[in-house]
Amino acid sequence: MKVELLQQYVQINISRYSEFLPRAISFAMRHFSRSYRLSSSILILDDGERLKKDYFLNWAYHIGLQRESREESASFEEILAHSYLPIRIKIIDETGVLEQIKISLKVIKLGQVALILDHPNLLARRYLLSIFKNFLLSYNSKELFLNAESEDFWEVLLGLISQKIIHNVVLNFDYESFKACARGGFENSGFKEYYLTKDEITLRNSLKTLSCNLNDDWETIKNRYIELAREYHPDRVYGQDIAIVESYTEKFRDIQAAYENLKRQLEVRH
Repeated sequence: MKVELLQQYVQINISRYSEFLPRAISFAMRHFSRSYRLSSSILILDDGERLKKDYFLNWAYHIGLQRESREESASFEEILAHSYLPIRIKIIDETGVLEQIKISLKVIKLGQVALILDHPNLLARRYLLSIFKNFLLSYNSKELFLNAESEDFWEVLLGLISQKIIHNVVLNFDYESFKACARGGFENSGFKEYYLTKDEITLRNSLKTLSCNLNDDWETIKNRYIELAREYHPDRVYGQDIAIVESYTEKFRDIQAAYENLKRQLEVRH
């Protein structure tokens, strides 16, 4: 953001994604009787309201600019000396430049992670907040602290990775930090499984139930299902202790469910 003294205006250049822009527009439209909203600018033409214009420029300079940047701005004394001129708030799109934001993942503790931006960016932060609003614990200008206990969280994260360009901001995910999380002692806690989608987790669990692996063909899976179904069929323990019957019944149901899941996911036709 910067303030310029032009021949016909005092011009305030503000990025469309600046936190200051909505406040500046609201102030201009509410307090000046001759303010006009155009597609990419706001014009304040009140020649007879210089005190209000002085106040607005003072507010813009000392509150708005100190939060962002005063680079290339005119001095405050020069600005006030020319406050008789119309004020133009110019909204800058900055779509010609793609800003690169690197996002890394850090495990705070089991079930809680932080997404860390390598530098503050309002648009990137707003976008991430909207995506992870259901998992948000807290945030600051560069970090989002998130509840990662739910499988849904990792579904959302995986979906986000495929959407890298948001307006003029490129979100680059630091995959090395994701790998480091898995190497940091979380393998045994099931943390790595969070990188899988729900269907992938179901597939792996179903194969595990049938004592199969990802490389087995359908015929092998089917034969293994038949073997286990015979072995754990409740009829084999009919009349025995109720606990044994219930154990076989539960195991048999798990085997059947795993087989049906695999048929569905592997799109087997009969």
